[in-house]
Amino acid sequence: MKHLFSFLMISLFVGMMQLSAQQQTIVATRSADCTNGTAEFVVPDGKIAKLYSLEISTNFNTCNASTAAPTSNYAVIYKKVVGTKTRPDILYKKSVTDHGEIEETNGIQNIKLPAGTYILEMSKAPNAAAKLTYSIL
Repeated sequence: MKHLFSFLMISLFVGMMQLSAQQQTIVATRSADCTNGTAEFVVPDGKIAKLYSLEISTNFNTCNASTAAPTSNYAVIYKKVVGTKTRPDILYKKSVTDHGEIEETNGIQNIKLPAGTYILEMSKAPNAAAKLTYSIL
């Protein structure tokens, strides 16, 4: 009986933790003329965001007929900084080459973002997209 009660309490605790950490998804998509390509997400004060996956829908066509087609597509995550024109440090980057090779700066499961506003940005390629899955803890 004690084992059954312990099992039920542990199951209840794990279930409550999963309810408080619901997964969210954002998508950054470049348009056909290579504009846009960013999406913003906010981690509330007192919380952290745990990243789970970043999927890239590639397109190796060029945005401009006078330039060569890209050999890789990438997506980056960086913290939004107001009032400066310099680009902040990249917190995570994932790239996919035209041969299908995937490269990451760090394992995405190791990334935890503190409170703040963050930007997911897709590289310039027509209709390319990046889909980020994360949870707020």
